[in-house]
Amino acid sequence: MKIQGRRESGMPNLYYLIATVILSATLLLAMALRGLYKERTSVLFYILVGLVLVCAFTDVVEARTTSYPLRYLMLFIYFFTRNTTLPIYIMYCISLMGIWHRFKKDPILMGSLYLPCVILHLMLFCNSINGALFYIDENFVYHRGSGMIVMYFFALFYLCFAVFVIVKNRNLLNRMSFFVLISFVPINIIMVLIQLFVPALRIEVFGTVIVTIILAVSVHRPEEYVDDVVGVQSNIAFASDIKRYTEAGRPITLLLFKFTNAKILHNNMGWDMYTSLLRKLGERMYQINALTGAKADIYYLDRGSYVVLGMDTNYTALYNFGHMICDYVAEPIKLGKMEVMLDPRVCLVNYPHDISNIGALDNFINTYEHKIPEGKGLVVLSDISESKDFRMRNDMEVIINRGITHHLFQMYYQPIYSIEKGRFTSAEALIRLIDDEYGFVSPALFIPVAEQNGAIHQIGDFVIEEVCKFIASPSFKQLGVDYIEVNLSAVQCLEFDLAEKIDLTLAKYGVSPSQINLEITETSADYDPTITDRNIDKLVEMGFNFSLDDYGTGYSNIKRVVSLPLDIVKLDKTLVDEMDNDMMWVVIRNTVGMLKRMKKKVLVEGVEEEKALEAFKKLGCDYIQGFFFSKPLPEKEYVKFVSKSLEAVK
Repeated sequence: MKIQGRRESGMPNLYYLIATVILSATLLLAMALRGLYKERTSVLFYILVGLVLVCAFTDVVEARTTSYPLRYLMLFIYFFTRNTTLPIYIMYCISLMGIWHRFKKDPILMGSLYLPCVILHLMLFCNSINGALFYIDENFVYHRGSGMIVMYFFALFYLCFAVFVIVKNRNLLNRMSFFVLISFVPINIIMVLIQLFVPALRIEVFGTVIVTIILAVSVHRPEEYVDDVVGVQSNIAFASDIKRYTEAGRPITLLLFKFTNAKILHNNMGWDMYTSLLRKLGERMYQINALTGAKADIYYLDRGSYVVLGMDTNYTALYNFGHMICDYVAEPIKLGKMEVMLDPRVCLVNYPHDISNIGALDNFINTYEHKIPEGKGLVVLSDISESKDFRMRNDMEVIINRGITHHLFQMYYQPIYSIEKGRFTSAEALIRLIDDEYGFVSPALFIPVAEQNGAIHQIGDFVIEEVCKFIASPSFKQLGVDYIEVNLSAVQCLEFDLAEKIDLTLAKYGVSPSQINLEITETSADYDPTITDRNIDKLVEMGFNFSLDDYGTGYSNIKRVVSLPLDIVKLDKTLVDEMDNDMMWVVIRNTVGMLKRMKKKVLVEGVEEEKALEAFKKLGCDYIQGFFFSKPLPEKEYVKFVSKSLEAVK
């Protein structure tokens, strides 16, 4: 049976349709120019606006054409896109709320989402045979078919389904988002009723585009969630998404990627080249995302840290993603005429299987580079989570707090040999942590964590206190040691009252500034030059001398070496290890010569063989430190060692 009803009476009013075309096209163009279509929710929103545009455009063409085939084609496309709009809108709401996992586990929900759309499309494809939905008679007049009632029924069903989904999961939305999403339903019903009773007023899709604009302005604002510099989603987007997913109880897989030499590269490459590196990494991740079929969202958090977030069902794809990004950064990355090597940490985490609560997950994301083994490529958290090494790394904040509370930190001293005087004239003070549960904990593990959580200030105060106490002791005065080297961390160098605190401690024990030589690293000096220089100047005025530690590692900044008031420059052990390399020996020889001409004293760290001792003596170095003489020793053993060496000299 066919209903003999015309779709329009008189010439249709196209103003609303033209406005819809202009508005939806403008919205699509704005999103495309900003690159706001790379994550799943934005893709669905992009499709939704595109469907509205196609609906309006085909409606305009259909109203103006006099060609039967073209008019039928436009009607076909119009109904196809119109019937697809509502399920896409529901999919957008599902994605926005992060509840896809609930739908995939429930066949009734999945059937409710897809089955009506499939039925309508099948009816549409059969329409040319039976005219069930619409037909055009010999007078070129459009008629609705009896099957049109099915389309309206399913449209009503989808609107009710949208209300059900939004209301049921309203706890995952803020108030603004809830009201805007739910407003889609009454606005569309009103517009359909208006057009039903006034067919010439083509206003139906205009209502939909108004809602999409409201969504774009108030709810779906991807420009706020995209890092324009890197070209991936921002840390704001990640915080929002991870909150929604965890509150929705959605199991997820996270691939964490960070290059730990980000600060060094930033300082030495300059902003433009550094951001080019970040963009190139982001682009490569999108390529890998497509190649692996991971269907993941990619975020840039900060300081060289990326997160790739996918559903737990895509675990294998994300595992492959991890290996591919590891392979990519294993080789130098080319940026114009420059090649850059990264020092990456890559970890695959399954939530909540590997980490059971959001607080622990957030902590792990911020600190995992200190918790996973170095140089292992892709690390799967579940593979290492039971190992003692990981448990120790993961518990590091607890271990540090336990060490401070229960006085588990100890001072060790490594003797420093003066070539000129032929005896041990100083020592480097080194902090050690002996934990009740884990035993010896390497400073390479606890110092970075302490710097990050602020415990380094208490540890630094402890070091100064213990060193001053030792220098003031009777046993120290019998050793003939001129001074003790004390390391200042990068974070300590930023303390506004650093000089005053040290001065008070020295006064407490009656220790002279000349009895302590303060060590800083090149990276400490560059951490915040203004504050660091101010602290150094104050300490120099008080009578302290300074050493530059680890010279020769990373990117040695000659300008900083010249500008700092340094008495001693310490050559890092990595240079000693390369002394048999003829080319490196040329570098070492020239470096020592340059420093001597600058009136700096040169201390060589990490000397383990007599051959190295003699070689550096010939270069004119002033001090030698290393296992050739002694490993770092507890205070009492250090006193015995130096006392014994004094007797041997006599």
